[in-house]
Amino acid sequence: MQDVSWNDLRYVLAVARTGTLSSAAARLRVDPTTVSRRIGRAALILGSRLFYRSGGMLVPTEAGQLVLAHAERIEFEVDRLKNTVADADTAISGSVRVTSVPILVNRVLIPALPELHNKYPMLQLELIADATNLSLNRRDADIAVRLARPHKEQSVVARRIGQLDYVVFGPSGRKARGLPWITYEQGMAALPQAAWIAKKAIKHERADRSNLAVNDAEAVLQAIAAGLGKSLLPCAIGEQVKGLSRLGGRSPVLSREIWLLVHPELRHLGRIRAVTDWLERVVRGLGARRTKA
Repeated sequence: MQDVSWNDLRYVLAVARTGTLSSAAARLRVDPTTVSRRIGRAALILGSRLFYRSGGMLVPTEAGQLVLAHAERIEFEVDRLKNTVADADTAISGSVRVTSVPILVNRVLIPALPELHNKYPMLQLELIADATNLSLNRRDADIAVRLARPHKEQSVVARRIGQLDYVVFGPSGRKARGLPWITYEQGMAALPQAAWIAKKAIKHERADRSNLAVNDAEAVLQAIAAGLGKSLLPCAIGEQVKGLSRLGGRSPVLSREIWLLVHPELRHLGRIRAVTDWLERVVRGLGARRTKA
């Protein structure tokens, strides 16, 4: 009987984590046919169906769940072996996946990248701009920068590294009075910014109520720059964008904590430490901008 290999199991993991052959293929950088063939090979060797289709997604069967549990343990050991060997080399190299909300990736991390690349030219950084909380436990990312204290991922190492202060911004040259609010769509009503705007609109009897709702702070910024209204943005970001001006007082109307999350098995690796140190320096730079403002 032929043995199932780790090379087969990593395809099983990718399909389980993404739900489709095409998404798994994109993650593994192969074509969907290869993924399908590998999944079929693993199922044939193990003598059991591993997935079934439901609502257009591939869902693990009961046997598939058992295979996944073993595959994740093997993945952990393989990764630990790779990391141990890679870290034996004193040069900082390899790939590190960092996830954060789009506005921080676009407006804070990418502009600060030259410092990291100049210091560690062999380091490859993968920046994942996503408003959702990608899982470190499932290895969707190695490091996460989030705007709230983590609750669900109890096994990760997390620490507060700074804060973002928010004020009202509007298009330059426009007065606050009469400008409509730009806020977030209903599914994101729990965001502190959206909650603050909702209370503000009620307080003023909805005289300036919203006529545009979006799902991301980068979209808020672009809408303000286009002259569509006013909204909350981080001081340290809004102050750097041409065409935007603070409205109202200089004091922040709310603040959000910035948290750094790392998978516990990775935090001691040289390349991970290099990136987390850089991230902390970048966030401290935001604090310096806030002080000057």
